[in-house]
Amino acid sequence: MPRIKLMILLIVFFLLATNLSAQLKFNGYFSFEYLKSQSEGTYPKGTFENLNGGLVVSGIIYGQLTFLAEGRLASHENLSLAQAYLAFQGSDLFGLKMGLFEIPFGRFNWSGRPYENPTVLRPLVFHFYPYRWNDLGVCLQGNYAVFYYSVYMVNGLSADDSGYLKTEARDVNKNKAMGGRLGLRFGEGFEFGGSIYNGKYDSEGSKDVQFRGFDLLWVTPEWEVRGEYVRAVYDHPFLNQKIDFDGYYLTLSMVFKKFRLYFSYQNSFLPESVIDDEQAPPLNIFLENMVKKTRKAAGFKWDIANNFFAKFEYDWNKEPTINYKDNSLSVQIGFVF
Repeated sequence: MPRIKLMILLIVFFLLATNLSAQLKFNGYFSFEYLKSQSEGTYPKGTFENLNGGLVVSGIIYGQLTFLAEGRLASHENLSLAQAYLAFQGSDLFGLKMGLFEIPFGRFNWSGRPYENPTVLRPLVFHFYPYRWNDLGVCLQGNYAVFYYSVYMVNGLSADDSGYLKTEARDVNKNKAMGGRLGLRFGEGFEFGGSIYNGKYDSEGSKDVQFRGFDLLWVTPEWEVRGEYVRAVYDHPFLNQKIDFDGYYLTLSMVFKKFRLYFSYQNSFLPESVIDDEQAPPLNIFLENMVKKTRKAAGFKWDIANNFFAKFEYDWNKEPTINYKDNSLSVQIGFVF
């Protein structure tokens, strides 16, 4: 039933666009990867993996009323609806989204598509919540002077039978989750933000799951620095205590014509020492302990053409107690249109 509701919502958007002669725009992206790890990594024999693509349709319905819908296709997943919302932009200070949208927590969650993310593999810390985390609800956003804000109320994350956090099109406990982000933007190139999320993950609405985060972006014509810190806190379902884990990453990029050289340092708790970076599930609320892992990633992005790119990356992984041989090489090819 939830999928049917989402499809009905998408059909309504297209009917509105057709009947009201909306100005339609179509955009999309596609990427594919080759992954090769050392003997104890996830891909010791090397493999072509992680097909990732999406189609975005947006348009003006009338005046300041617009819509956007994004379908997403990823390896080992069914075709899904990533976003489908109506938006009204009353002014710079006030804008409203209603429907299915990406949660404005930090920066990576709403700018983590392959062509937007500097690295091939997503930073380790973004295994706490679902990749491209979205939800149904309403979101207010806008800016005044140097302040940029987003405040939202959504159905909220829930936990499946195995304990993994997930998003659903229905509210499992009738207890809405709330959160927001406040950013400070100075000039055209520097922004610092803080984010919060508070929700209940169980059907009784008694167990908390919370996220706190900070994000940084500094951009010049030749350099870019971006990073995020995320802390997850949740009520363990059986231990009657709060569990918390955290992690962060920092990526430095140097732009030279069509090349972007980058180095990324990542430090985060993970459910186990060796994971599949692109397919691993998000946080599991049954966990009492996780392992610490660090990663140093170095590589470059080559803009072969205006809409065609390639990334080459090598990752040095380190676990504090056991020296796994799980360093990896990754190559990503993609295009946008």
